[in-house]
Amino acid sequence: MAGRPPFLCGVVEGFYGRPWSMEQRKLLFQWLKRRGLNCYMYAPKDELKHRLLWREPYTEQEAAHMQSLIKAAQEQSVEFVFAISAGQDMVFSSAGDQLLLQQKLRQVAAMGCHAFALLFDDIDPCMCQADRDVFPSLAQAQASVANEMYRRLGQPSIFLFCPTEYCSSLCSPSPGQSHYLLTLGQELLPGISMVWTGPKVVSQELSATLLEEVEGVLRRRPIIWDNLYANDYDCRRVFLGPYTGRAPGLMARLGGLLLNPNCELQANFIPIHTLGTWFQSELRSCAHLDHTGMYTVEALGDRQSAPEGSYSPQEALELALLDWVAEINHQTLEPGGRTMAHPSISLKGGKWLQTGPAGGQETMPNSQPDDSAPSGADQRPCGVAPENGRKMTSKAENDSGSRTSASHHQSLTGDGDQLTTRSRESCKPSSALPSTAGSVQPSGTPVATETLQSPVSAMCCSSGANSSQGLPLPTCDARTSGDSHLQVPSSTQPEDNRVDMPQAPPGSGADTSPGPPLPLSDGAGTSSGHPAALTDGAGGSPGSTAPLTPEENGSSPVALPTLEEARSSPTASVTPEVARSSPMTPVIPEEARSIPSVLLTLKDARSNPTAPLTLEEVRMLVELFYLPYNHGPQAQHILENFRWLWNNSFSVGIPATVTDTCGGMQWRSQARAFQLLCAQTCHLHSRFVSSAGRVLLYDLHPYLWSVRNILLAASAFILWLDGHLLCDPGPKGTWGSCFGWCQSITTPILLAGDAEPWVHRGGLFGELQELLPVGNSCDLFYHPPPLFPCSQLYLLRPLLPLDKGELYRMCRESLDCDPKVAKILAAHPDLLGDRLLGSFLSLSPEYTFVLEDEHGLCGYAAGALCAEGFLQQQDSSWLPAIRHKYPRDLGAGAPALGQDALEEALLFFHSEPPSVPLPVLRRFPSLVQLGTAPRVLDVGASHSLAICLLSALRANGSRGVLCQVSATDRQQLSFYNKLGFVALPVSWGNSAGVQLLGRLL
Repeated sequence: MAGRPPFLCGVVEGFYGRPWSMEQRKLLFQWLKRRGLNCYMYAPKDELKHRLLWREPYTEQEAAHMQSLIKAAQEQSVEFVFAISAGQDMVFSSAGDQLLLQQKLRQVAAMGCHAFALLFDDIDPCMCQADRDVFPSLAQAQASVANEMYRRLGQPSIFLFCPTEYCSSLCSPSPGQSHYLLTLGQELLPGISMVWTGPKVVSQELSATLLEEVEGVLRRRPIIWDNLYANDYDCRRVFLGPYTGRAPGLMARLGGLLLNPNCELQANFIPIHTLGTWFQSELRSCAHLDHTGMYTVEALGDRQSAPEGSYSPQEALELALLDWVAEINHQTLEPGGRTMAHPSISLKGGKWLQTGPAGGQETMPNSQPDDSAPSGADQRPCGVAPENGRKMTSKAENDSGSRTSASHHQSLTGDGDQLTTRSRESCKPSSALPSTAGSVQPSGTPVATETLQSPVSAMCCSSGANSSQGLPLPTCDARTSGDSHLQVPSSTQPEDNRVDMPQAPPGSGADTSPGPPLPLSDGAGTSSGHPAALTDGAGGSPGSTAPLTPEENGSSPVALPTLEEARSSPTASVTPEVARSSPMTPVIPEEARSIPSVLLTLKDARSNPTAPLTLEEVRMLVELFYLPYNHGPQAQHILENFRWLWNNSFSVGIPATVTDTCGGMQWRSQARAFQLLCAQTCHLHSRFVSSAGRVLLYDLHPYLWSVRNILLAASAFILWLDGHLLCDPGPKGTWGSCFGWCQSITTPILLAGDAEPWVHRGGLFGELQELLPVGNSCDLFYHPPPLFPCSQLYLLRPLLPLDKGELYRMCRESLDCDPKVAKILAAHPDLLGDRLLGSFLSLSPEYTFVLEDEHGLCGYAAGALCAEGFLQQQDSSWLPAIRHKYPRDLGAGAPALGQDALEEALLFFHSEPPSVPLPVLRRFPSLVQLGTAPRVLDVGASHSLAICLLSALRANGSRGVLCQVSATDRQQLSFYNKLGFVALPVSWGNSAGVQLLGRLL
């Protein structure tokens, strides 16, 4: 037997999911050597012959591969530890099983491996009858096998054993009283080291005091299997922050420390870098080199404070960031390092505006695992099926949330035949077009003008929410005139505990100092008036509401950032400090009205989009995906701003009960800060796609893409709250009822001290989802990312009056027509726009959102809170005006009207619409319609449109939505199905070609 083993510090590839490739492991060995780390354990849970088929020896080809891997590690002075997990089905008393295990280990030893590990984690603790007849306990059975293998291998200096109870939370009743651990400590030979994860599976902190207790039970210093960065238990999270939470002088109580990292190799640069800094700091502070050339450590107790020169996570992070930026930009210069991403192009093909899905974009296969290793239960990764060592690709509609690309394990060009995008199918004219009700509403003279007046919004009487017929909605200017009192909801009982006092905004008072990252959460008035009429610049709007002038259209109650601010470096004109401090500078009414209302005007292309990523951009990326128990500063401020704006939204809702101008200005100032933070993150996504190397992009893009998508929706939802949130002060008020109902399902779980990090459900993405009114509808948020990342910047915002003309132009351009049809469109340019959007823009503009890219508007989401009243008004007032505008004999004799879209539009205008059954309207009281231009290639943008619209409807009390889709439009039916819509089994008049879809909120 060799002398005292060296202190092992390195990485264990012990996660569930697709194992790393040879090239990735070689890169890992280089990182380990560069940072002074000395160990790598081969223990991929889903490598078949490591766990499931452990009895089978390696084939000649597999053995050559393993031998080259061992040699590659040794060339970098990294100790290769071969681990095998035989506990799932091993019969410990079987001589045959013991012989097969011995032969497997000897085979690897013959390849040059000198260090081994037996893993008995995540297995059934119950023995079979044959073992119960031989061994009095599981611990004795496992110790017997481990001791035998240790002897057969010649008592190697490094031989590790992972127990079934590998952390304090799995011990019964505690480590010091665990009969299992006490037996192992007594039975295992002294030369066998034991693995331990700490207080929990994923331990936030490790202290010398706890390790001293474990050392006494195990009768040896444990080797820590550190799951701090393991992300295989949560498909939505990746951890890029610094190594932290480990007490100074910890090496005195340890035999080694192995980090179980993120499943994505490229995400582990900072974890490995900072682990190396921690290791070197520990060596300097409490170790010396003995005459044998091996590291030993002095026995040190707990220290009350970190000694001078000890490890600092923040200082280590700064050093790691500098090196990672250099590494990232170096990767882009290597051959094949640049990514083949979707260009930002404008496509005008297709016969009709896409109503629903975005461009037929191909999506990534599911490849993110879903449990930690070791963990309390042996769970399989999301969508993984072993087949020749490759992961099966699950269908998008069956994907429940995997966010990681499988493409990061292979070259994009390697499987080029599999990476083709689907051809986009043109949607039929009737796709997602609302029908009208047959009932007639009294009064209302047809008005055949270019622009129709927006009617008074009414709550749906058929919904469960309180009816408020005739409740007026203010114009943009009206919303700036007064503010209601700030009201703060409780995080757990908002309906019962709202108090009439303003809540301090994030960053105010004593809380403005940045400080260390915070732990994950456990938990202005309006005046009455009609909505502004939507005009396209030609003609006026009849009725009591005068059309807004272009100058008036440019006003907004919320001061919004410009495109230059979004395109600039996050620390140039739009710094995190500016965004975080801006709430402290209230916007005066004159400033608010003078700032253009367009969220981010997209007029020109980004300057030098492929420039190398900067230090501040990489820092922002790390802060968005920090640690399992802590958010980084960027994520903190996004969540703090969103929570504050959401909790104080009554100050800008309607009707205003208390005049509080100061409160409204404070809310709008905070809203601007939130818009800046969202713009930074969206710009970071665009820059990352344009500038990152291929391997890094395909490892991290799914996570950044998901956060970008939800921030698009959250940003537009915050803008919509200003002047559109119905705030009935009664106990059964619209928003109060909705708020209480949503919170009962989606409120963050109050974490106990022993909770594992997977309780947080998605990190930043999950907490943002919980804050949205439709956060309980998980099917809206879980969809696979695009196979080809797109760097296009998108902006999502509520409708503005001047958007009507551009929306109608988008409808016209989406129709691929011949010259004869073009003549009809030239004479009647609004025909298609009126067919698709006219009723929504005239009767329900307050529930319309638009998607914008650098070429202009490229998508919309339109809705009506009360579908019953909307369809009645459409039938009684809007359709008669439209019939006057477009006579039935329009273009008579012109063969161009054989075009499906034009013909269908006129048929729709002049046919008696069938009525939607009343039981359907009572169950699904709201109506929605979505559409995107063919050039929208990013499916996430269209999903964000849907989330924003559904959030607005849910916030004002809707419990369900319906839409009307052509029964032959498979593309659109598939899109709505992925959003959780289901076909309603109801007969609907004589419209056999149109199907009603609905979903609950």
